[in-house]
Amino acid sequence: MTEFNPDLIVAEQVMSRALVTVSPDQPLAEVEMLLVENRISGAPVIADGRLVGVVSRSDVARIDVLTESLDGLVSDQMLWDTQADGFQHPKRAAFHEFHDRLSKLSVRDAMQEQVVTCHVDTPISQVASDMVRHHVHRVIVVEGEHPIGIVSSMDIARLVAGVPQEAHATS
Repeated sequence: MTEFNPDLIVAEQVMSRALVTVSPDQPLAEVEMLLVENRISGAPVIADGRLVGVVSRSDVARIDVLTESLDGLVSDQMLWDTQADGFQHPKRAAFHEFHDRLSKLSVRDAMQEQVVTCHVDTPISQVASDMVRHHVHRVIVVEGEHPIGIVSSMDIARLVAGVPQEAHATS
């Protein structure tokens, strides 16, 4: 049995070429469904054939939580039970303006513009190190400004576990 040496394995041997990409102008709700349907956690953002960002389920969830929090804050401020003089204010409906705006947001509003990238010949040990250093779960493999593949944390876990790479969606 040969010893596993991640320095001898390069991104091209591990990456998925089946890229699911999105546009900065796509509605955020549409992209959220695209990620779920493709069973992936993130996707490169492409404009005019160039890599301009990356968006993940976490990015979408972060915006959703933020809008819910803002709506809750406004609703709490509108809640007046009883004044000092005993006046009872009527109960108002909960505030949902921020969450309603969520339907109007696009990928551009949630994506990360700083993208961790590598080349096909980057050692997988370097790719893994970059993931850890930048706290990301995917590194986009590029040729110039054009994405040609993706290495996900699941791809690296598969490699380390000795599970053969099969035709699979990106993670």
